[in-house]
Amino acid sequence: MSYSLSSAAERRVSKLPRIILISVALLLAAGVAARAAWWRTGDEAWLRLFFSYPGALFFIACSALEVWLSFRCWREFSAGDLLRPAWLLIMVSAALQLAGGLLNQIFGLDSRLNPLTRLEPRRAHDLIAASARLGQLFGPFYMAFLACGLLYVLKACRRNGILGRLRSIDLALLALVVIYTANYFATVVFAPEHGGRVLGPATIISWSSDPLLCVLLFQAILIRRSLANMGLGLVSRCWLSFTAAIFLTSVGDIGLWAWSRGYLPQALVMASWYVWFLPSAAFALGPAYQLLAMLRAARGEIRLEAAAAPAAR
Repeated sequence: MSYSLSSAAERRVSKLPRIILISVALLLAAGVAARAAWWRTGDEAWLRLFFSYPGALFFIACSALEVWLSFRCWREFSAGDLLRPAWLLIMVSAALQLAGGLLNQIFGLDSRLNPLTRLEPRRAHDLIAASARLGQLFGPFYMAFLACGLLYVLKACRRNGILGRLRSIDLALLALVVIYTANYFATVVFAPEHGGRVLGPATIISWSSDPLLCVLLFQAILIRRSLANMGLGLVSRCWLSFTAAIFLTSVGDIGLWAWSRGYLPQALVMASWYVWFLPSAAFALGPAYQLLAMLRAARGEIRLEAAAAPAAR
């Protein structure tokens, strides 16, 4: 890549974190406005419009951006770098997340964005419901690929002798998610009503998402601690973003479970719905920071070793 091309690419990528952060802030503001309109008029159409259009498009845009940025990160690493297969797996994970988002947010909703609504009403209803169910199954698969990608990153950290240790706050966050997962399995998965029933593959797959989130959170926090000596540089921000995305996904799961059980006060119900926009933004921020670090390294503004760490040759 020539110097001028690298410089132009860096300028474009450098704008992305700010664009992502401003976009999610504006989206949340629109969500609050929709909630206020619902409260004043009593018409739920305001919330349905918000989640079916700007909300759905935001999810898709963030996932598509993560796929593209992860692909760029993978391409920047040379053969032999442990982070090359790591970013390939992260890219596959993002692609699965995008596919699930399209099924859930576009084909799984009754909105004008959904081409299925142009079919005969009964057939459209069946296909929309099937798309929503299928989209939910992509969650555990994208988590599994992401876990495999983070495993390569941890292997690179260990090979370079920078593998960190968890702190008390890290253990507290992990304990929160693990306790929720254990409680979920005790009250839902192993509930008496499931006794003697033959469970389908879809149900079993969906139950694997919470244990995978525990694994992902452990991996992401450990990577973040391993890079703590780099300060809050771009690469450190990359893995901090992934850690935030995974933890906020867990918070969203806990919120949905608490809402379904009637444990949440009304003031927190809407927060449990809106929180899902934050991990989507954070998942896109991660590769944006990594790619920006590599582009700056290519221009000689920061050392390549710092930008690619913990890559192992």
